[in-house]
Amino acid sequence: MDGSSRLFDLIAPIYGRTFRHQYKNYLEIYQRQPVKETLAGCQSILDIGCGTGAMASALRDSGYQVTGADASLGMLRQAKNLISPDTTSCVLSDVSSGLPFFTKGFDVCLASYVAHGLKTPQRLALYAEMRRLADKLVIIHDYNDKRSLITNIVEWGEGGDYFNFIRVVQDELRGFFGNLQVIPVEPRAALYICRV
Repeated sequence: MDGSSRLFDLIAPIYGRTFRHQYKNYLEIYQRQPVKETLAGCQSILDIGCGTGAMASALRDSGYQVTGADASLGMLRQAKNLISPDTTSCVLSDVSSGLPFFTKGFDVCLASYVAHGLKTPQRLALYAEMRRLADKLVIIHDYNDKRSLITNIVEWGEGGDYFNFIRVVQDELRGFFGNLQVIPVEPRAALYICRV
């Protein structure tokens, strides 16, 4: 287990307390017309870095078949208590060592607020694994370039690559996938969508 997984194991209860708010936010975003049009024809979604399962639950309640994967056992423990295992499954797995799913096994691979926390080599490994697993779309749901002081402080404390990520994400994704559509979804976040 790396330091990031241990950190998220420790802070998982805090994320668990924000589940309901996150769920409502994601549900509203993924029911917007431009997002629904982008996902038209898609049924199965892999939520990489699913955390407490808020995104997975919102997507499931929007009509998709969702599987979650996370490297943090603490986060998955929260998900077990917060989501229905009858409709959504979550597995303990780290994208850096490859996920235990079949190539092109999902219509969509999505990672929400994951990519910004990874250094460039790990982020490129994430993109490669998402491209391997997605049959139609790769979606990075993450920060845009409109930063807030509180986000700067939190991201600095987590020690990820947030400050570099928001400068390079669009060029990085275009270079890796050869295409990119950006849909703003919040004042400080966007969906970065690539077709595979």
